[in-house]
Order: sequence, then C-alpha cells, then structure tokens
Amino acid sequence: MNFYKLKIKYKGTRYQGWQKQTHTEMTIQGQLEKALSKISKSNEIHSIGSGRTDSGVHALSQYVRVRMPLKIEAQSLRKAINSILPRDIECLTCEDSTEDFHPTFGAKDKTYRYVFSLGKRSDALAADMMTFMSRDLDIEKMKSACGEFIGEHDFADFFTTGTKVSSTVRTIFECSLYEESPAGFMGSVYPKYFVFEVKGSGFLKQMVRLMVSTIWNIGEGKVSVEDLRGALSKPTGRKLAAVAPPQGLFLSEVNY
Repeated sequence: MNFYKLKIKYKGTRYQGWQKQTHTEMTIQGQLEKALSKISKSNEIHSIGSGRTDSGVHALSQYVRVRMPLKIEAQSLRKAINSILPRDIECLTCEDSTEDFHPTFGAKDKTYRYVFSLGKRSDALAADMMTFMSRDLDIEKMKSACGEFIGEHDFADFFTTGTKVSSTVRTIFECSLYEESPAGFMGSVYPKYFVFEVKGSGFLKQMVRLMVSTIWNIGEGKVSVEDLRGALSKPTGRKLAAVAPPQGLFLSEVNY
C-alpha cells in the first residue's frame, strides 16, 4: 500500500459533513474516496482527516492521510483528484507520506474561525459563508469574554454527544473576536463581519459553535461572564446557549 498526505479545502454547504456515510455520497470524505477509487481503479481506499467537520461547515485546511494500492507521483495525483472532484472541493497540496502520519492525533494545534454579521437576517450572496443576525450585541463585552476560554478547561458543557471521547478536557491557546470590512468591489459582495477565532489542542463535537453562541448570549446580556467561568470550572451538563448555525464555521489551520 502507498500513503499520501493531502491538504484540501471545501465549501461544506452541499455536504453532510466530512465523514462518509452509508446512506449518501454527499460527504467530503465520500467524494474524495470516490475520486481516488476512480483514479486507482480500486476500492481499497482508506482516508483519515484531521477533523470531522459537521454538515454545512467549511474548511480551508483539512489534512488527509490516504492509503491506496496505486503508486503515483504526488503532483500527478493532485491534478487527477482535482479533475474529478466537484468544484466546491479542492486538493491544494499532495505529498508522499507514511503510515506513521496521523492527521488527527499528530496535530499540535488546530484553528477554527467563525464568521458572523449583524444588522440583517440573511444575504443573497453571502448566506452560505457566514451567519447573519439582527441581535443587539455588546461587542466589547464579547471580546473581553473570549479570554475566559484560554487555558486548560473541562469543556463538558461545550460539546454534544455522538462520538465517544476519553476526556472533555481541552487546552485553548488563543481566542479572540475581531471585525473585518471587505475592501473594493468585494465590499459590495460581503458585508462588514466579525470573526471569532480560536486555536486549541483539539476540539469536541460542536464545541466551537457552542463557544460562539455563548459569546453571543454574553453580548446580549442573557449569560454573564461569571456563568461562563462556572461552566468551565465546574461543568453541570447545562448548556449556556444553543448550538450556533454551521455555515459560519471554518476549519482554518492545522499545525503538525
């Protein structure tokens, strides 16, 4: 068997998440393995991703280890993959790899970004790429609250069940909220928006989306900073907010 390390990006709008499923081909992993099977003329394809993004979530930097019987030059494989994949999935890089490389457990840190805009409920062009809302939020209070996530905490109140985990403790290295304004012509395509950015050792299922929605509730005065501190120090199983919508979330960076 031969091993390859891929870096792919995708727009997750049409797909039911990263992980392949038996009842549909509309997953990122399913589409990738379908392309690799066609290229190698074999069904002996196995892939592992650096993170299991949910339905509707996007990725700028999803790393994948591929195992398949075909031996092929890495750049030729990248070109072949891109000639078959749908336009909303792209293989950015490809290199030879080994069985020792594990995209999930080998990562030193991962960065997620969540994009949202205020002042309207939707947008004709950008609706798939960010979340829109008309809530009145205290942005400065939200920025300050982001710092509470930094450090090692038990995130039992910030994940949803579905995948068994040995521990809900995770370490957050950086967490911030900032505003961006697209310039030039793209300023008429994308409105002014905010980015919630978090870098950590790893993330639980829907953890980032629950962090984002908690920050929103703090900005609206529904949740206090003291409530957040309590949830991180002594989890009770009670969520501080509902899960934020998926379309604003991007798996942005993975470092090894």
